[in-house]
Amino acid sequence: MLLPLLFKKEGNRFSFWGFHLWAQSFRLFTGIWYDVKGLENINSRESYIIIPNHTSFLDICLLPLITKGAFKPLSKKEVGRIPVFGWLARVITVMVDRSNASSRRNSVVKMRRALAGGTSIMIFPEGTVNKTTNLLNPFYDGAFRIALETGAPLVPVAIAGANRLMGAKSLLMRPGTIRVQVMPPVRVDGLSTSDVPVLKAQVHSAMESKLQELHDTYFRPQATSRV
Repeated sequence: MLLPLLFKKEGNRFSFWGFHLWAQSFRLFTGIWYDVKGLENINSRESYIIIPNHTSFLDICLLPLITKGAFKPLSKKEVGRIPVFGWLARVITVMVDRSNASSRRNSVVKMRRALAGGTSIMIFPEGTVNKTTNLLNPFYDGAFRIALETGAPLVPVAIAGANRLMGAKSLLMRPGTIRVQVMPPVRVDGLSTSDVPVLKAQVHSAMESKLQELHDTYFRPQATSRV
């Protein structure tokens, strides 16, 4: 992840491989495994707007494992205040201050530039970590508006089980398996920015259904038999 500082022109490509190696090492040393299905839905030669749900810090460790090429996550300015990691985040992510209109506009320009250069963008459409009992919180418009303005396909990613291994309010984690489904790209050809509400609702519904399916399949409490 430090390589962007040495290779400014190709930094994003090098940082991706560093990030990927970090993710592989993380799961090896923690015993936290990601069962990822649906990678055949994405093409390494195409750039996407990847939109995962977000319930745990462990979602961030997954990001390099669900892409086939370089990508840039969108992060909040608060992340930049974390010692060491915040410095890295300022290098490898598109950072935005949501309370500042100029910062929001600048982040959109950077994301458009990345997409045009063949780099995918990663945005958590819920905006922040979901700390509720809902499978999925309401989505913000940002990812969908950028998709419609740039023509980049949206790739929903359903992540189930991460908050069971590390809660949103916890610093502790335990070994286990997180189930991940990379869903087929949602093409936006022929749509305009006025279609944001409809597009957002359709994707939210599809992701919520997939999350429910994953929870029912892998995390439904097992009935105990009585003798």
